Amino acid sequence: MEDFDVFTNKIHITKPIYKNILNKFAKDIPVTPFGPNYQSARKLLAEQCLMDGDEAGCAFHFSESVFATLRTMAIYRDEQIKLANDNLRKITSYIKPVQEIIEANPKTDDQLIDNLIKINDIDVTGVLDSIKTDDELPFHQRYLKFSSENNIDNFRRILKELPKEWTVIQLTAPYNPNENLKQMDEFRTEVDSIYLSVFTNDYLDDSDLGPFTINIPANQHKEGERPLFTELYSLLDENYKTIENAQFLNNKRLVQDYWAKREDIDLRMKSVINVMDKEWLGGWGSLLTGKLIDTKWKEKIKSTVQNTVSDWGLMGLNEKQMILLYNLMESCPVLSSQQLKSCIRKILTEHGNTERFRQTLTCCESCSKDFNLLNELCLKCLSKCFEAVHHFTLVDAIRAFSQLATQIKDCNEWATLKKAKRHPVILIVDEALDTFPWESTAALREHPASRMENIHFLYHLYKLHEGRVAAGHYVAGGGVGRYVINPEKNLDRMEKRMKSFVEYWCESWRGCTGCAPTPEQFIEYLNEADIFLYCGHGDGCRCAGGGSVVEGGGARGVCVLAGCGSVRLCRTQPRRPPRAAHLHLHVAGSPMVVGMLWEVTDLEVDKVVTTMMSLYVPSRQALPWSAVGKTKWSQGIIDVSPPGCPARPPHEPQLLRALGAARASTNFIMIASSVVARGLPVKNYQ
Repeated sequence: MEDFDVFTNKIHITKPIYKNILNKFAKDIPVTPFGPNYQSARKLLAEQCLMDGDEAGCAFHFSESVFATLRTMAIYRDEQIKLANDNLRKITSYIKPVQEIIEANPKTDDQLIDNLIKINDIDVTGVLDSIKTDDELPFHQRYLKFSSENNIDNFRRILKELPKEWTVIQLTAPYNPNENLKQMDEFRTEVDSIYLSVFTNDYLDDSDLGPFTINIPANQHKEGERPLFTELYSLLDENYKTIENAQFLNNKRLVQDYWAKREDIDLRMKSVINVMDKEWLGGWGSLLTGKLIDTKWKEKIKSTVQNTVSDWGLMGLNEKQMILLYNLMESCPVLSSQQLKSCIRKILTEHGNTERFRQTLTCCESCSKDFNLLNELCLKCLSKCFEAVHHFTLVDAIRAFSQLATQIKDCNEWATLKKAKRHPVILIVDEALDTFPWESTAALREHPASRMENIHFLYHLYKLHEGRVAAGHYVAGGGVGRYVINPEKNLDRMEKRMKSFVEYWCESWRGCTGCAPTPEQFIEYLNEADIFLYCGHGDGCRCAGGGSVVEGGGARGVCVLAGCGSVRLCRTQPRRPPRAAHLHLHVAGSPMVVGMLWEVTDLEVDKVVTTMMSLYVPSRQALPWSAVGKTKWSQGIIDVSPPGCPARPPHEPQLLRALGAARASTNFIMIASSVVARGLPVKNYQ
């Protein structure tokens, strides 16, 4: 029970009571709960499961803890569409609750009918029986709702149904009680760790372990340096002000200052990415990589690690430790020696058998036997426990796997592993971590990666388009293109550039240039297009009349939104759910949205977008877009006969690979890292 402290006037809730409260909250949630509160409770439940050693429960609750409001949006929009198209449903939606009450109280039918409907001379039960509607929803729609069907078994079922080519990873920020007390600008910088949940993985798929989670320290910084969250938001604010004030540059000195600030911001973003790589992810970045297309590498990695364990007599490692070692050795060519050794040590100690370590633990002064997770113990205690459990010193164990990593990095037979092609990675990113450029880290820089809001919507979009998904990719066309360019009529040079590109490379496309489409026309474009291109300020949804109109209107193709912050999460109040264009477009059914995380400049974005489109969209033009002269491009003039033209590169049907290659077309890290894809991996088979 609760213990009341007479001196502090507080109630200390004991562990069983605390767990009961959490479980009751999760079980008794309303049909459409308040998203942020629901997410906080699920994070607490996940952290409790992790302490209890319940890996599957931990991963499930974390899967429930992100973008709950998107699920509510989709449920509401689906119901509104049904009501708009079915007058009978409007009647039965009011009658059905009465029927349920009657069926639940069969002995008091007459009394209930008399009290609730006040009509005694009509056989209401007969009327109810005669009006039937098909309320049985497919499972992917039911799982969007907040019901008893959201459980661990169904969560596992979903993971098994997803395409086997996908690697699905979730990055979650821990629960922070200050979200209820502080302004958003204050608490958003207080993330001190990241939960990395592996839902599907090349090595996990072969085991019975199921999804698992590891906790990674985050926001680490050296003395005298800013915490990384503070630095990121600071440089984004400065980036916004610098670009916003560019219109007022009226002399040479101000122009020089502008470029000096842009270079400084670029260097700061490069530093942020480096810290994410070295101080945050380190060796754990190996868990973000996609499945190798050539399966021989997988089998070779497994056998090599298993031989090392056998040769060194390192018996007793659990299944989770083996899977972590497989992934680490697979990614060792891109990791430093220090990153490898640090990660090996943590795998061998902090992810060992907790109960066996607890039984052998002899605590030092700074440690306690009442620990929840092994990472709460000091290195000295962990080393002693490891030696007592495995009868092998930790130093020798680290040496064994370090030597294996060196062999893989230096041996000729492993030389091509570093550049081996991989299947897509789906990143589910917590709202608090979404601003970071994860795709620009060393682990993902060369791999096809897309973001998704949560497992519910990933599964929903997959089932919605399942008939067009093959080999892990949504099969899209590229022949039908629609565009809206410069609807606000104040980006003249961008308009000339993008109009000239579309007319040259995508001759059959049609759209609006230099004028705003009507809302009906905008929705028509979204419904007709295999690829919809928007070039202007923001995300363009205002052309349709708002996000809710887009949701109801539908969208069938890939959407490329080349505007500042076009896929940025906007949250104006501390406990208010975020808003974003891609959320509305996913509800409308769009399989993929490509856009920008923050403010960008039009020339550099035009380079990235046109490079991506020229790789992804087939064209009858003989020259590659990279070889076309662009000296007068900002005037709308393209030189189609430049000297020394290179051979045209092959068409890149996978949009995520085309996007990865397009990031290299700009020299600005701020531009390259801002462009992200959200949705299902897409392949153009045209």
